[in-house]
Amino acid sequence: MELYINSTWTGYYRDAYVAQAIAFSEHGNHATLIARGATAEEANAKLMGALQELKLMPAGSMERA
Repeated sequence: MELYINSTWTGYYRDAYVAQAIAFSEHGNHATLIARGATAEEANAKLMGALQELKLMPAGSMERA
């Protein structure tokens, strides 16, 4: 599985900031993960937390591209 995260993908839409990650599998499947927050930092933190919870990122890894 390939996981793409980029902090420049975080943007303001309507009334919240939205952070995104895209995952692609070897079997041709893909998924977009989205987290919302009152600030860009909050949205990014929620996204990273969700990715860690889903075991798509190692615990404690908070680096972003």
